[in-house]
Amino acid sequence: MSLHSIRAYLLVLVSALLLAACGGSSTPSTPAPPIGGLSVVAGDSQVTVSWKETPGVEYWIFAAPNTPNLSLDNWLATSGSTYRLKVTSPYVVTGLTNGTPYSFFMTGRTNSGPGGDATPTVAATPRLAGSEWTSSSTVNTGTPTGLTYGSYLDVASNTVLYTYVAVGNDGKMFRAADFNTWTAITPVVNVNLHAAEYSFAKFIAVGAGGTILYSSDSKIWTQSTKITPHNLNAIATNGSLAIAVGDNGTIVTSNNALTWTAATSVPTTSKLHGITYTNSGNWLAVGAGGTILTSGDGLTWTAQKSGSSADLKGVGSMTRFTNNATSYQFIVVGANGTILSSPDAITWTAQSANTTANFNALSATNQFLAVGSDGTVVTSLDGITWKPQASQTTANLTHLLRAQNMYIAVNSMGGIIYSK
Repeated sequence: MSLHSIRAYLLVLVSALLLAACGGSSTPSTPAPPIGGLSVVAGDSQVTVSWKETPGVEYWIFAAPNTPNLSLDNWLATSGSTYRLKVTSPYVVTGLTNGTPYSFFMTGRTNSGPGGDATPTVAATPRLAGSEWTSSSTVNTGTPTGLTYGSYLDVASNTVLYTYVAVGNDGKMFRAADFNTWTAITPVVNVNLHAAEYSFAKFIAVGAGGTILYSSDSKIWTQSTKITPHNLNAIATNGSLAIAVGDNGTIVTSNNALTWTAATSVPTTSKLHGITYTNSGNWLAVGAGGTILTSGDGLTWTAQKSGSSADLKGVGSMTRFTNNATSYQFIVVGANGTILSSPDAITWTAQSANTTANFNALSATNQFLAVGSDGTVVTSLDGITWKPQASQTTANLTHLLRAQNMYIAVNSMGGIIYSK
């Protein structure tokens, strides 16, 4: 069945439910719309919808783009219309297009009976995060801090739960459902842990002396057999392969987080600080003295001329579509305000963000966003023109995570700021 046919089937089903559930709104058993109607807050690729719930009422949210007069009468025939069933407040509607206005209304019913009247329609336009930052909690990991986000099956409740995991000095580990309140995890090593990742349905941490840990539930951790004595500083994944990089040009790979293999050909002994899987399907690693390496399989690597001697820390890429043609933009950031761009990860050009701050991390989702010393945050849509953002802090931002459609930055003392 085609996607069009599936959508048509679902819309017909919902239409039938609407006729049955919402057609009898004049009967005494139908619930009234939420008191005060709906309130909406725009985010990055999402909108949070809130309302005052009445116990026992089952709520439905209906939405559509570019339709300010959206209602029950025209929702079904509106292009791009969507719905969410049995929702609770606040509810985050995700998968939206930034810059596009969306309209929302709600109906409710009790005991699978007829539905009540719809709320007045409200509208919001999703927009990129990164321009407004808020201080949050402090996680006691020290320097450095590795941070990741993932899910696990909670055996007691047989439900899938989501959690943040932070790692740091002396093997310290913490977990949090919303990164505001952290719970300590019993350490399994006493060495510094530098980075964390989520892949293969496992949380992974890497650190000093080639240490690699993994966990299926973020609570109980196991140490992998060491295959290198060198520090591991960063880790990335493409879903089927994880790669960690570190001192002395160390690169190790795994397809399960349990067993690891050392890369067979690495043309550098420089300290490697960053690693990513690019939109073009290749791996890109960066490090001290302007080091840039590329690889197709993670085992054999090629050195590229960066034209820079700066220590490079963050790396990312985005895909661009112009006149039905696909191209890529690769970005590397590092010390002293260094920003390098490339269309192919081979030929690199220096760009300027008008700062000498040391950049420590880069995110490349919907836009490029880099963080660094003195609370520096800069953003760019194309990797060429960069805009400073007010982070509301002067701390050294050392780590950056993109999760739940927001940015989470950690400073050298474990302090957290976020933007959504």
